[in-house]
Amino acid sequence: MDEELLSRQQPQSLEAEQAVLGSILIDSRCITDVVGIVKPEDFYLQQNREIYEAIYTMFNFSQTIDPVTVLDKLKELGYYHDNSRDYILQLMEITPTAANVKEYIRIVKDKALLRRIAETAGELTTLVQEGGETAQAVLDLAEQRVYAIRQGRSAQGLEPLSKILVDVF
Repeated sequence: MDEELLSRQQPQSLEAEQAVLGSILIDSRCITDVVGIVKPEDFYLQQNREIYEAIYTMFNFSQTIDPVTVLDKLKELGYYHDNSRDYILQLMEITPTAANVKEYIRIVKDKALLRRIAETAGELTTLVQEGGETAQAVLDLAEQRVYAIRQGRSAQGLEPLSKILVDVF
């Protein structure tokens, strides 16, 4: 039984994570498709999360995004590792095309959502097993958590400033 639990992995697709990053590095114009949807915590692998955080930061400051500038930003943020340069090059090599970035995003988001569901289910199971809460309290908490997960999933990303200004006026 313990071996079965240890062998279970969290839902993830390292290939899709790498393809999202590789797509951005190959064609930085696709970053606009990514930043409104993908958050750093959607990446399962820490190194992928760090690279995305660097790219995300660069995008927010309208900085040029390419392999050289991303490596420099990784150094600046303290995320640079001995294999960072090789890994960045590998990301570009293994990514078939940047044209499919939306499909890669869908896979990454789906796996992140599954991880959040599993995490919530684990927390609820622990609450039930500890027995410190009433059934109604656990049910209420379950509803809140599932609603919070749904809200994070349904966010459509960045809205054009022109739309927001029209809504404000």
